[in-house]
Amino acid sequence: MEKTVGQQLIESRRTIRMFVEEPLDTALLYQLLTSAHQAPFHNKVEPWNLYLFNGDGKSVLLDALEPAFRDGPEAKREKITGRIRNAAACIYVTTKPFETEKGQKDALLATAAFIQNFHLLCAEQNIGLVWRTGGIFEDARLQEMIGADGETFVGLLQLGRFEDVPPTKARQSLDTCLTIFE
Repeated sequence: MEKTVGQQLIESRRTIRMFVEEPLDTALLYQLLTSAHQAPFHNKVEPWNLYLFNGDGKSVLLDALEPAFRDGPEAKREKITGRIRNAAACIYVTTKPFETEKGQKDALLATAAFIQNFHLLCAEQNIGLVWRTGGIFEDARLQEMIGADGETFVGLLQLGRFEDVPPTKARQSLDTCLTIFE
């Protein structure tokens, strides 16, 4: 059986960490985000918030990271700063606060689906993406400076055009994690 376009896209998608110096049009990113915004969610409102730092706007993100950088080693600052500067754009993704544990879990899972939608749409447009989680990006001072205070950090998406595509990583057989009841 021939694979569908969707199957081909999912199977060819890669995490891209190194980008070439080429700007990304904010209007194109907005269009892709609008489509990704159709991700499923289980609350009355979409649970995600997005903070786009494109081109020179990345300096706002770097400035907001400055207080957190003071608490760590210089090598970490240089590594993170280099990664942000290498990307054409960055998107800081959070979930809105929910009162219940179930609400928080649903929000997190829906936001992950949103990010996956966006990742696939970027891959289709030959835009590379790496999804970074945790660490310095969860700093409360950063969140306050960009207007995300009280929200749950889900990921920093770094985007850009690329030349080199990493090879496919070996995956375990689906049989190692699938139980079928017929």
